[in-house]
Amino acid sequence: MKKRMLSLLLVLCLLLSALPMTALAGEAKLYGTVPIYIGYVDLDYMAEQILQEIGVSGSTDRERILAVYNWIIRNCRRTGTADKQYFDMDEVLEKSSGTFLDRMEQDFMDGKLTFRIDVAGNMGTNDGFLPCDSNDYVAWSAYQMMLYRVGQCNHFAGLLTVLLGHLGYDCRLIDGEFINNDGSRVEHKWNMVLLDGKYYWLDVRMDHAKYENTGKLEHSYFLIEDNTQWEKKHSWDHSYSDAMMECAQMMVESYGLMLEIPGAVQDAFDELMPWSKCSPWAEAFLQTAVDKELYPDILLRADMTQAISREEFAAVAVRYYEALSGKEAKLDKKAANPFTDVTAQQEDILIAYQMGFVNGMGDGTFAPKGTLTRAQAVTMLGRVAELVQTGAVADGAALKKGEKQVSFSDGAAIDSWAVHYVNYFVSHGVIEGMGNGAFAPRANMTREQALKVAVAALEQ
Repeated sequence: MKKRMLSLLLVLCLLLSALPMTALAGEAKLYGTVPIYIGYVDLDYMAEQILQEIGVSGSTDRERILAVYNWIIRNCRRTGTADKQYFDMDEVLEKSSGTFLDRMEQDFMDGKLTFRIDVAGNMGTNDGFLPCDSNDYVAWSAYQMMLYRVGQCNHFAGLLTVLLGHLGYDCRLIDGEFINNDGSRVEHKWNMVLLDGKYYWLDVRMDHAKYENTGKLEHSYFLIEDNTQWEKKHSWDHSYSDAMMECAQMMVESYGLMLEIPGAVQDAFDELMPWSKCSPWAEAFLQTAVDKELYPDILLRADMTQAISREEFAAVAVRYYEALSGKEAKLDKKAANPFTDVTAQQEDILIAYQMGFVNGMGDGTFAPKGTLTRAQAVTMLGRVAELVQTGAVADGAALKKGEKQVSFSDGAAIDSWAVHYVNYFVSHGVIEGMGNGAFAPRANMTREQALKVAVAALEQ
C-alpha cells in the first residue's frame, strides 16, 4: 500500500508552523460534507470504487451510514476461505498512481477532501503492535476485507472506518471484549462514529452475526449513544473512548481547520514560488522577479517553459514600468477600449496600450492569447524604458546605449521598429543571441525567458 499523500501532509505540517494564524481565517467548511481519506492511495481508490457499488444516496446522515453498514453485513463474511479477489491489484496500482492520485492531491489542496486525524498513532505501540485505532492498523484491516470480503471483527471494523471516512464521518476503532449470553468473553473490535457533535457506538460484526444466523437485517448495535446499554455486551478500557468523546466537538473543529490548511499553504507557496514548472537555470531569475514584484498574477501556477502570450507579456511590461519608474501604472477608465477581443477586466492590456507599450493587430483586435516573438517582447520592454527615460515612446533611438557591441548573423531580419530597442538592451548586456551568432527575432519567447529579460533590464 502506498502512502505518497502522507509525505505531502508532512510538508504541509512543517510549512504550517511558519504560517501566521490569520492565514487560516476564512469560512470553515462543514464537517460531514467532505471526504476523510486514510492516505494510502490504493486503499482510498478501492474505497471509492466500493462506495460507487453501494450507491450511497441517503438524504440524512443516519441513512448514509446505514447504507454502508448494511452493505458490509450483506457482502462480507466471517467464515470461509478467501477464494475470490475483488480487485485486480495491477489495475488498482496503475489507476491509483495515475489520474486518481493527481485528482486526490488537487482535491486536497482545494479543500475538497482531508485526511483522518491519527490520534492513536501518536501514542506509540503496545508490545510492538500497532495501536488499534491508528491509521496504519485501520488501513491494514480494511485492505484485507476490501480484497477478499472475508475476515475477523477487526477487518469488519476497519472497512467500516474507511468507508464512513470517505462519506465525511470520523470513525474510530475500539479494542475490547464481547460478552456472550453465557457470560464468556471473546476478544473483539468495534467502532464509534462522530455525528452531531458526539460519538455513537457501532458493531457491524455482531449485527452481521445475526444476519448470518437469521438472514434478516437487524440493527441492535447501530448508532447506540447509551454507554450503559453498550456495556451490557462490550467490555473495554474506557480511557481512549472517553477521551475521544470528551473532545468530540474539538474533532469537528479540527477537521474544519484541516480543510483550510491546504489553501493557506498553497497561498504561501504561491507567494514564494508562484510557478508550477520552470527550467533549472530560470529559477533564480523567477525568484528575483517575485522579489522585485515583476511577476504578474496572470502567471500564477503557470508552466514557465511554455511560450508567453501577448496578454501575459503586457502584464510583465506594466510590472516592469512600475518597478523601473517607482510609479503606479493607472488605467484611464474613461478612454475607449480599442480592441474587440479585450474585456474591461483585462486591465494590463489596456494600461499597456494607453501607455504606448503595445499595439494591436491592425484589425481592431489584440489577440491576447497569441504568442510573442523575441523582437516584439524586447520592443515592449524597450518602450517602457524609453517612456521612463525620455517621457515619451518613439522608436527607441533616444535611449541611452551602453558600451557593449554585438552584431548578429541575422541582424538584417530584425524589423526596423525593433532595431533600436534590441541594440539598447544588447549594449547593456541585458540580452544575448541564441548561442549560434543569431538573434532569432521571430522565434517565440518563453515565459521564463521573458522574466529573465525583465529582471536583467531592471538590474542593469
